[in-house]
Amino acid sequence: MLKLNNWYLRLLVSYFPILVLTVSMIIFLSFIAVNEISRSETAKADKITTGYVVNSVERAVREVEFNVLKEAESNKSYAAYLNGTSESTTIKYNVVHSLRGMIDNNDLVESIYLYRQSDDTVLTSSGETELSEFGDRDFIKKAIANREYQGWSASREFREYDGLKPVQVISMYKQTPLPFGKDGILVININLYGVEQLIGSMTNHQVSFMRITDSAAQPIYPGDGLVPKGKVLTTLTSGSLAWTFESGIQAGHLLSWVSVVSYVWVIIAVLTFVVAIVYIIWVTRRNYKPIRLMMNRIQALHLRGSDGTAVKLDDMTMIDRALENLIVQSQDHEKEQRESIVLRRRQLFNELISGQRSEQMLERLRSLNLLPSSGRFAAMVVKLNNYEEFQADNTLHEQNVLKFALGNVMQELANNEGLQGWGEWLASDRITFVFASGDTGTQMLDQLRRTAEVAREWVEGHLRFNLSIGIGSIGNEWTGIGRSYRDALTGMEYQFAIGRNAVTFSGDIPQIQPNGMFNYTQQCTNCVQEFRLTNESWRDTFEQLFKHFETDAMKDEDILSLIQLFLQMLSRELKELSDTLNECLDGAKISELLISLRGASTLPEMKELLSDYLIQVYETYVAMSQTKGYKTMITEIRAYIQENFADPDLSLKHLSDRFEISGKYASHLFKLEYDMKFVDFLVQLRMQQAERLLAETEDTVQNIALQVGYANSITFGRVFKRLTGVTPGEFRKLKMRPSNLILGMQGNREAATTES
Repeated sequence: MLKLNNWYLRLLVSYFPILVLTVSMIIFLSFIAVNEISRSETAKADKITTGYVVNSVERAVREVEFNVLKEAESNKSYAAYLNGTSESTTIKYNVVHSLRGMIDNNDLVESIYLYRQSDDTVLTSSGETELSEFGDRDFIKKAIANREYQGWSASREFREYDGLKPVQVISMYKQTPLPFGKDGILVININLYGVEQLIGSMTNHQVSFMRITDSAAQPIYPGDGLVPKGKVLTTLTSGSLAWTFESGIQAGHLLSWVSVVSYVWVIIAVLTFVVAIVYIIWVTRRNYKPIRLMMNRIQALHLRGSDGTAVKLDDMTMIDRALENLIVQSQDHEKEQRESIVLRRRQLFNELISGQRSEQMLERLRSLNLLPSSGRFAAMVVKLNNYEEFQADNTLHEQNVLKFALGNVMQELANNEGLQGWGEWLASDRITFVFASGDTGTQMLDQLRRTAEVAREWVEGHLRFNLSIGIGSIGNEWTGIGRSYRDALTGMEYQFAIGRNAVTFSGDIPQIQPNGMFNYTQQCTNCVQEFRLTNESWRDTFEQLFKHFETDAMKDEDILSLIQLFLQMLSRELKELSDTLNECLDGAKISELLISLRGASTLPEMKELLSDYLIQVYETYVAMSQTKGYKTMITEIRAYIQENFADPDLSLKHLSDRFEISGKYASHLFKLEYDMKFVDFLVQLRMQQAERLLAETEDTVQNIALQVGYANSITFGRVFKRLTGVTPGEFRKLKMRPSNLILGMQGNREAATTES
C-alpha cells in the first residue's frame, strides 16, 4: 500500500512543474499582450494626433499664402506700383495699407513686402526703402537668381533693417504682378514663433512630445532646440513645407495606466493557479484506480535476465521495458513491410517493361491502382547526363534527395498534362516512367513532349544538372509497354540526330538507315585535306558533314566515332608541323574535347564545340604557315638541294635541322609546290646529273654513283632503271641524250595550273 501511495504522490507531484510553467506563461503572455495592445493603440492615437497637427499647420500656412496672393492679384494698386508709371502717393499708401491689414489680420505673418525691379525699391508695411539699405536684401537677391522656385524656404533669420533684432521665419516669394508678371517679387514671411504657439496649443507636453525639423534639418519645434526624451512612434513629412514631424510618448508615461491592468491580471492568474491545484488533485484521485489496475497487470509479467533468473524492477522500468520491446517490434515490422512493398513494386515494374503478361501481374497492377486498366500507354526513359560530375558535386544524401525531387517533378508535370504515371529507378543514372492517358496517340505524344521539355528546363534551372529523355512508342494495352520501353532506349541512341532539346521520340527514327560509313569517312578525309591546304572550303565541308549527320539520323556512337576518326586524321596530318600544333592536337586535349562532345545534349551544341576547336587549330596553322612565306622557303630549300644533292646524308631530317622546320612540314611544302614528294624530287635531280655524266664522261658507273649521292652502283643502277627504263650501261651504249626531268615536271605543273 505504501508503494501505491508513493506512486500516487509521484503522479500528483509530477503535475506541478507543468502547472507552474503554464500559469507563469499565462501571466507573462497576458502582460505582453496588454503591453503590446497599449503600445499599438498609443501609436495609433499618436499618429492621428500628429496627422492633425501637420494638417493644421499646412492649412494655416496655405491660408496665409492664399489671402496674400488673392489680395495682391485683386488689388490694382500692386500692379500700378510695380509698373512705376506714376509716383502717386495714393498708390503707395494703398499698397502699404493693404500690407498692414494682412499682417494685422493673421498672427502668423511676420512681414510682407514688395520688391520693384525697375528701380531696386522695396515697399514694406513701414514704407519705402532702397534695396541696398533693406535688411533682407540677401534673400531678395537669391529670389531674383531663382525666380521659378515655388515652395517655402527653410528656417532663416529676418530683419527689416540692419539694426533690428533678427526673427526666425520661413518665407515664400512670387513674381508679380500676378499671375505671370516679372516686374517684381512679393515676399511673405511667417513667424516661426507663431507656428510654435499654434503647435503647442495642440500638444500635451506632459504625456507626449513633438519634434519638427525643416528641409535643412534645422529645428522648428521646440524652438529652444532641446531634444525630448522618449521613443519616436510617428514620423510624417509635410509635402508643402518639406518639414519632418516626429512624435512619441514622453519617457515614463507609456505604461502608467497599464500597471493597473497588470495587477488585475496577476490576481486572476493567482486565482486560476489555486483552482488548477484543486482540479488536479481531484482528477488525480479519480484516475488513480485505472492506473493501479494497469500496474498490477504489469507486475504480473515475468521479466527475466540473460541467465534465466527473475529480474526485480521498479514500476517505471517495467513499463519502459515493455514499451521498448513493443516499439522495436513495431518498427521492425514496419521496415519489413516498406521494403517488401518497394521490392514488389519494383519487381512488378520490371515485369511490366520487360513485356511479360500474366493474370497475376495484371491483378496486382489493378490492386495497386498505379495505372488505369485501359487507355493508351507509353514508356519514358530519363537519363542524368554527366553522371560522374553529378556524383562528384553531391554527397550520397544530396544525390538521393535530388533523385527523389526529380521523380516527384516528373510525376507532377505529367499530372498537369492529364497523364497518370509510375516511375522507378532501374539504374543509378536512369529513371523509367510508364504513362497512361485516355487521349488519342497524337494528343498523348504532345503531352509527353511538353512534360519532357518542361521537366528538362525546370531541372536545369533549379537542380543544376542536365537530362536526356527518350519517349517510346504509344500502345493501346499494358502488353505494349515493354516494346515502348525498348523503343525509348533505342531512340536515346539517336539523341544528336532526332532529339529536340535533348528529347527524342522513337517514332522519329527513319526506317531506312544509311548504307555504310564510307561516304562519311570520305567527307572527313576531304575536310582534312582542305584544312591542311589552308583552303577555306573546309568550313563548307564541315557544315555539310553535320547536315548529313542530321538528315541521315545517325546513331550517337557512330557520330562520335566519325568525329574521333576525323580528329585522328587531322592530328596525323598536322601534329608534327610545329610544337604549337603539337600542343593543340595533343592526345590529352583531343580526349578532353571528346568528353565535352559526348556530354553535349544536341547536335548544334556538339557542332559549336567542335567548330570552336577547329577554328583555333586552323588559326594556329595559318599563322605558322605565314611566319615565313612558303614560296621563299621552298626556293631556298630547292637551291640548297640542287647544290648538295650529291650528299648521301641529305634527307628530310637534314633539311629540318638546316631550315629549322619539321620534316613533315618540308614534305608538305614540296607536295604543295611541286605536287611530288621530297624523295622523288631528290631522285630526279640525281638521275638528271647521272644521265649527263653517263653521256658526257667516261667515268665508271661506280664513280658516277658516288658523285650523285649513292654509296654503291647496285642501288644507283636499280633506281636509274626504275626511273629511265634502262640500266646505266645501256643508257651509255645507246648514247641516249640527257632528259630534263625537273624542267619537265615544272612545265607539267604550270600547264595544269593554267588549265585550272
